[in-house]
Amino acid sequence: MTSIKEKKHKRTLQPHSLAKIIGIILIIVGLIFLINPTIFFIKLSFAAILIGIFMILLITEQTVPRKISEAQIEGNLSFIKKMTKELKLDGNAVFLPKSQTLKEERVYIPVKKTNNTSIPPINDELVFSKALDGSIQGISVPPSGLNLLKEIQTEISFNDSTMEDIEEKLQTFVGMNILKSITLKKIPNGYKLELEHYDPCSTEQSTCTQYPCSACSAVITPITQAAKQKIHVLEETKKGAKNTFLLKIGEL
Repeated sequence: MTSIKEKKHKRTLQPHSLAKIIGIILIIVGLIFLINPTIFFIKLSFAAILIGIFMILLITEQTVPRKISEAQIEGNLSFIKKMTKELKLDGNAVFLPKSQTLKEERVYIPVKKTNNTSIPPINDELVFSKALDGSIQGISVPPSGLNLLKEIQTEISFNDSTMEDIEEKLQTFVGMNILKSITLKKIPNGYKLELEHYDPCSTEQSTCTQYPCSACSAVITPITQAAKQKIHVLEETKKGAKNTFLLKIGEL
């Protein structure tokens, strides 16, 4: 009997994966036609094999080249790193979902790392969040992977996602060769997100917790869409090409 998880996986199978499966089936059918080599079956065989190869090699070609997706945001990461240093911001990233005042997701970086991070009202125009005395409380900036995510959303929409199905939908990043593997697990008081890159991430760990790189950020942002609440990055660790994030949804 097919499990519920398998059924969900079938429903969320992406176009590039389906194309690859259909291509393999066509090649097999083409080879079967050659068992009875009449002129008609030979023509059908070559047609099926050629279409199958076309679907595997061309339709499944990755939409967003990995090197481009990794390079496009390097300057932005460097700028945010300098800004957090100049403003002496020590807090970890808080991913904010869309709202009545936000047309797209934001990352809020507070001045201090505390267990009671209060997020002030944020809108699309606001960058610097200031206290009544004029001191900086934090900054609000678009996630580094937002443009990358928009490219991926031409393949699949995360807007109607839930925390129950978001992990399966995130496998689109794997199918497009942006990441090698993605695992999201529910743990006590939060979630554990494991992302395996093709090469070790060059972003410093302090920057990862405050403003994750484009690939990591592009994964956390749709999780924010699924949760429909703010997400706190509690911790980030690296081991080879694998990045592990501990996330907390909602209030700390």
